[in-house]
Amino acid sequence: MRKYVVIGTLLLLQGISVGYAQPIGARSTASGVFTVEQAKNGERAFQAKCATCHGEDLHSTDAEAPDLSEGAFKFGWQGKTIANRFEQIRNTMPLGNARSLDDQTYIDIVAYILRFNGIPSGTQKLEPDVRVLEQIVITIP
Repeated sequence: MRKYVVIGTLLLLQGISVGYAQPIGARSTASGVFTVEQAKNGERAFQAKCATCHGEDLHSTDAEAPDLSEGAFKFGWQGKTIANRFEQIRNTMPLGNARSLDDQTYIDIVAYILRFNGIPSGTQKLEPDVRVLEQIVITIP
């Protein structure tokens, strides 16, 4: 009986680790994957296009729009790839007018949200290349 419990526990742990497995060759946002300038560009775009619903301080002003900071950020972004968040934002925002911004603006907004939430900047600008973005996993400090 004890042998089955051990085997079951190992299988459960293996399943959990597979569920959180990072893409092969993945890197973390902890290594600095966007520039300060890019985040500043993203902040300008965010304030112009997103703040009406998501709030100037990323705390939602609209019951339908999620907060993009603190616990909501940690819960919704931790362990996801940059590609996941980029695609979700690009395909749904602004509400009723998805994909109305150019891809560089969307990725700059993602950089701003990351920086606002304490993700460190680096020396290389994020480009809106989904194949590359799939290799960058969001890690909350």
